Amino acid sequence: MPSLLRIVSAICVTVCLVAAAPLGAQLQVPRKRLLVIGEEKGYRHEAVTHAMVTIARLGKETGLWDTQIRTDTEALTKKKLEYNAKNLNDFDAVVFYTGGTLEMDASQQADFLSFVHDDGKGFVGIHSATITFTKWPAYGELIGGYSTSTRGTRSTRRSSSKTRPSRA
Repeated sequence: MPSLLRIVSAICVTVCLVAAAPLGAQLQVPRKRLLVIGEEKGYRHEAVTHAMVTIARLGKETGLWDTQIRTDTEALTKKKLEYNAKNLNDFDAVVFYTGGTLEMDASQQADFLSFVHDDGKGFVGIHSATITFTKWPAYGELIGGYSTSTRGTRSTRRSSSKTRPSRA
């Protein structure tokens, strides 16, 4: 009887180890690629630099994403850029800690919307991103509305769209 118990135990341990091996391999998710834009036209938030560096550090410490930090909008395009510079095609998500009307032409705006809507990539807007592109309705729909102020009392004009899961 003890030898039968050892055999059954050995089989159970072997089955568990074999079954767990693919699970361990599945847990090794490839690192995501994150583009963080910190550009402001108008009011300057002192926290922007700290926030961008913190996002990069969190990605590195967790091993979940690699971060490219930019203080301009050049990479917000799907066009090939000079000197092997990265563009939207090289990223899984874009983070805005921005404010005001950034320098993006109509082609860049279309590429950015396509990145999110057509390619299914991610977009995160932090704090003052709700006072960015206030004259661009498609961005307002994407971010979920605009804030009339990022200091003191806040008021947000919300999008009425029910088609976006983040606002449903």
